[in-house]
Amino acid sequence: MTKIFYSLLILFLLMSCSKEKTFADDIVLTFPKDTKMKTQEFNEDSNEGGENLIYIGKIKSNIDVKYYENLLSPPPPPPDKFESEKEYSSRIKKLEDSLLKEKNPFFRNEEFPFLYSKNNDSDSLSNKNLQIVVKENDTIPLYKKDFDTKIIKKYYAFPVFIKNISDKILRIPTNSKSTALYIYEDNLERFYFVRNSNYMICGIGSDSYSYIELKPNEILIYSYPYLKKGTKQKAKMKFHNASSKEFEISIDENILKNQRDKRYE
Repeated sequence: MTKIFYSLLILFLLMSCSKEKTFADDIVLTFPKDTKMKTQEFNEDSNEGGENLIYIGKIKSNIDVKYYENLLSPPPPPPDKFESEKEYSSRIKKLEDSLLKEKNPFFRNEEFPFLYSKNNDSDSLSNKNLQIVVKENDTIPLYKKDFDTKIIKKYYAFPVFIKNISDKILRIPTNSKSTALYIYEDNLERFYFVRNSNYMICGIGSDSYSYIELKPNEILIYSYPYLKKGTKQKAKMKFHNASSKEFEISIDENILKNQRDKRYE
């Protein structure tokens, strides 16, 4: 009996030591436990607003699962033709207050400063200055707002933690809504980019690039929606040129078949 006990103890210790400790292990993401969530359907996000960014800043033990609705907020509506300045200010104030009340449980109200540059420094973001930790088995809600119905949707998602491991301030482009999922293709022995949609994403040309500063040891937390389950796939998350460790994810084969094209890394 003693031998069995010691054998089990050694096995437990070996299993504990095999999992490498990360900066994300002690971060608890909190949200209402009675939150009812659903799996995001293919192409369902084509008419939805809201960022996948939960948090940016110093490491904290507890962080609420709330999202930045817009990194770059849209301008307020213009005044009506016969509206006085006072009437316009009052109307905008009422509009902002009503929106704030509606969004408060799901989206963050604080803002952070944006900087602009003519140089896009996204290529400099790599595993040399960023560490990505994926908790693919942790379930959190991803909130999205439907543009037509104004309903807040709640999807099953998992968190992705990104840390500045350099001694420099990093420029994080605001046009990157979240991390990207890459799936391994065995016959070509390469990873390719996968989305839960097949519609075209169009970029907007500009002479300047907006970015957020990420200081040394500060973190970003994004979420990624669970895909409809199917075959187990070898995957990793990418953020510009930085990659996470490989992990397994279950994906419906139809999602992979219906991709518009395959973009290999």
